[in-house]
Amino acid sequence: MATENDQRYTPEEESYDPEGIAELRRQEEEERLSRRIRREIIRIESGESDEALEEERQQMKEEEAERKAEEERKERRSRSILLNIFTGGFLSTDGATKYYRMLIAIAIMCFLCIFLTFLSLNADREYRHLEKHALVLRERAIIFEDRKYSISTREEINRLLQKQGIELKDLDNDSHVIR
Repeated sequence: MATENDQRYTPEEESYDPEGIAELRRQEEEERLSRRIRREIIRIESGESDEALEEERQQMKEEEAERKAEEERKERRSRSILLNIFTGGFLSTDGATKYYRMLIAIAIMCFLCIFLTFLSLNADREYRHLEKHALVLRERAIIFEDRKYSISTREEINRLLQKQGIELKDLDNDSHVIR
């Protein structure tokens, strides 16, 4: 029931005159209670059945249980540290909470920017490392290619054959060719 009264007043009104708002709520609660008492007196005087009274008591118990459950949920939410950090639930005014949420959003965006910057720096470092490795491989390929062509020259082949004691003969003369 108190939640209905809470919705009638804006947070600005409460921050402006909290004592006056509390007094108005207390008066509204007294009026509601006096109306309820009058209804009960009229009901008893009119001879309404006990079952109807019992139903109303049961309904009141259910409403009370719902109210307590809602209060427990609010209490659990207020005890959650992470939720309070991200929503600014520990702040007293709605204006501060709104600005706090904006600050949290800015902080998260800054964190993401820093995270992405480090990721790009790491990727750039890895790219440079791979580029150096590719350059070394390219140089090795050129060196091996030079060796391959230097070995295939006639003078180099003659030198290697003489080293092993093999004589190189020109096959201009068809007599040495085996058919």
